[in-house]
Amino acid sequence: MANRITNMLNGLSGRLNTLVVFVEDYLDQLQPRERIAVIVLALFLSVAAIVSLLWFPHQAALKQQQRVTELKDTIHWMQTNAVQLSTESTDALTAAEKVQRVAQQQGLSVQSQDNQNQIKLTTSHQNYAVLANFLTQLAQQGLSIVSMDMQKQSDGVIKLIATIQ
Repeated sequence: MANRITNMLNGLSGRLNTLVVFVEDYLDQLQPRERIAVIVLALFLSVAAIVSLLWFPHQAALKQQQRVTELKDTIHWMQTNAVQLSTESTDALTAAEKVQRVAQQQGLSVQSQDNQNQIKLTTSHQNYAVLANFLTQLAQQGLSIVSMDMQKQSDGVIKLIATIQ
């Protein structure tokens, strides 16, 4: 096996040497100005070939990345608007069910306590925008916020305590 590889490498080396000698002979026959022009053209064509070999896969990767971003945006939109897209009537849901559904859509864990017509809920997240979106979604479900308090914890997490009805 090693002998066969050695023979292949020797054959390849011989062909390469023959090609180099042929190119040198051809360039020696040319005038200096033509020789420079041929060398510059060969370099230009080599660079152009390498660039084109790299450009098309790069463009394909960019197109796929853009497609992934669009799909992520679509999924995010579908998750945030799942309540409006559902076939169930939101009027049939209780306030606690609405809170749990919106919390699930936002990926939040909510602790809630039912007290007559009001619900006291507690949740936390690192991003203020997620909590604000959670409250907005609750308001869109027809729930009104009676009281609300947001506190930033020492670990950077924002704790939301709200009473809704």
